[in-house]
Amino acid sequence: KVIHMNFLSFLIANKLWLSAGFLLALSSSFGQTFFISIFAVEIMHSFNLSNSEWGTIYASGTLLSAAAMIYFGGLVDYYKTRYISVLVLGTLTVAMLTMANTGSVAGLIVTIFLLRLMGQGMSTHLAHVAMSRWFSRYRGRALSVANLGYSLGESFLPMFFVAILVWLPWRSVWLFSAIFPLIVAVAIYCALKDERSPKSFKEDKVSFGIGGRHWSRSQVLKSSIFWFAFPGLLGLPAFGTVLFFQQVNYAALKGWDHLSMVKAYPLFTIMAVGVSFLSGSLIDRHGATKLIGLYQIPAVFGFYVFSICETVMGFSIGLILFAVTAGSNNIIPNAFWAECFGTSHLGRIKSLAAGIMVIGSALGPLISGVLIDVGFNLNSQYILFATYFILSSALLFACTRKILVNN
Repeated sequence: KVIHMNFLSFLIANKLWLSAGFLLALSSSFGQTFFISIFAVEIMHSFNLSNSEWGTIYASGTLLSAAAMIYFGGLVDYYKTRYISVLVLGTLTVAMLTMANTGSVAGLIVTIFLLRLMGQGMSTHLAHVAMSRWFSRYRGRALSVANLGYSLGESFLPMFFVAILVWLPWRSVWLFSAIFPLIVAVAIYCALKDERSPKSFKEDKVSFGIGGRHWSRSQVLKSSIFWFAFPGLLGLPAFGTVLFFQQVNYAALKGWDHLSMVKAYPLFTIMAVGVSFLSGSLIDRHGATKLIGLYQIPAVFGFYVFSICETVMGFSIGLILFAVTAGSNNIIPNAFWAECFGTSHLGRIKSLAAGIMVIGSALGPLISGVLIDVGFNLNSQYILFATYFILSSALLFACTRKILVNN
């Protein structure tokens, strides 16, 4: 029996499953704030919206998707990933086509709802649950590989599509982009013919949680551990979303060209990817519980730098700091849920965390947009965000202590 496996051997032996996780994470880009916000100016102009009105519409569609995630997220406990992937990515394609054609505010809200539910919500959820469930000994590595898809999308898609907007109308860009999730759906369906079914997991392939048992979703909701972690779950999606959602406003506030600013994003990706793989390795060695209280601290310094910097170089330094937190965010928390509460009901448990994440990503732009309209600029907001991360990190440390005591 092979106890240890080098990284290259791990990739080769699990290439189909890892590719599925990577492609799902990459496809989530089209429902993520960093992609949708590229078109913020064009959308507000086309629908005659103010910052607060656009933020409200975005928040409305996103909050509806958060509520839907509580139900849809649990489906991965019962059905194979290949089937749900086709449903999710097919619906994401329809949403992208709708964005290219909708002419009403109501249609825009529905479109945002579907993009957020199937993109940010379900595509990400499927990738994380699949990696956490399919892999035990090398869970950290698997999550790191899947997260690489998200990191690449976050870095290179904004730069690519901002450049394309110079040549093509924004609706045509959405039409062109809709081809990608459709191709990925077919690829995953074909690649996962031998996928392990959720109902046929062998007991030795299932990981137990605290107390040597599998926690149900209702038991998790009654646990103080979940509520200690709640502010951390909410804050990073909320304020990390603002960073990308308000990228156009931020560039204008600083007096920078938008394209010059997004050219710094590859630095973010390089750091985020490196930290992602480092986090995966550390999890496989030490466990996510010992790391959960540390990973948000770099974001404190990152947002402080964003508030005071005056050059794109300064912004790049802030991005690198924030990337340390962002790179570990999709690795450490996801492994944390599996370690604490087991994998038998992971789909339903993770749907709670995913719902909170989506709620945070809705509240962040809404609050930020209103604050901008009343004269509270992004420099001041980012100081408040840094303070929040200090408090959430303190609670995550307390959460870690409770877990170690219980074990």
